[in-house]
Amino acid sequence: MSLYTVSDYERRHRKGVLDLLYHNYQTHTHLDWYTTENWLDQIPAPIRLAWEGETLIGVIGASEPLHQTCWIRLLAIRDGAPTRLILKILWESLNRELRAQAVYSASLLITDDWVGEHIPHIGFQADDLIVTLRRQKAAAPPAPRTQVWIRPVEIEQIPQLAAIDQAAFVAPWQLSQTDLRHAYKLAAICTAAWLEDQLVGYQLSTRHRDAAHLARLAIAPEFQGRGIGGALLSHLISFFQRQSVHTLTVNTQDTNTRSQRLYEFYGFQRNGYDLPVWRITL
Repeated sequence: MSLYTVSDYERRHRKGVLDLLYHNYQTHTHLDWYTTENWLDQIPAPIRLAWEGETLIGVIGASEPLHQTCWIRLLAIRDGAPTRLILKILWESLNRELRAQAVYSASLLITDDWVGEHIPHIGFQADDLIVTLRRQKAAAPPAPRTQVWIRPVEIEQIPQLAAIDQAAFVAPWQLSQTDLRHAYKLAAICTAAWLEDQLVGYQLSTRHRDAAHLARLAIAPEFQGRGIGGALLSHLISFFQRQSVHTLTVNTQDTNTRSQRLYEFYGFQRNGYDLPVWRITL
């Protein structure tokens, strides 16, 4: 009889999961705009728990699948437990659930050394890098000449934004309507680019004290290369400058050289804060 068992997450396990995350070293969260509490309460995500008797010793949770892909959003193993064994048990259970939902790949952002040490043993492989670029008090180039209008986004336009986002990016880099709606509520500014009566792109940015972060910039594929991204960036930079916010950061993939060229043209420079992304094909 196995010493360890695995179960589905239920609402009554909430406090145990939070305690496991807050009181142990081997923890990992990649929840974007959510707190752990909000994510556990709001996202219909597959989550598995590992037990030693009645003691919770591990948890793994994935994002709600989108276009047959997902992210590992939550991972924790109790200090002193056999890390690789518990990780293997948790992953095997989650893997079965993901495959039952027709998910074909899962990705994991490595923010903690312990995760990078152990995930190769369950089949994950290096896939890409998330790079960070920062802009500080640089003079902005003139706004590009375009026929677009920049307007604030309204909450009822979230489905349109999600459609643009999912067309502009490949999996697993797309956002769902649920994630966009939650991010919109936390944004310092969210604007859309309109070409006549058609919404063709958007940006969403947050602010923390004297710094801002461009969390998302997406242009419909058929309208890319027309200066629309530059127009949104120029408007965004001017907006924050009027608020005396001169530090602006953005993340993108190391393989997305087109977006990096755009950001560099507007005064962003890589700051060396790169995070590996690992991936597994199910």
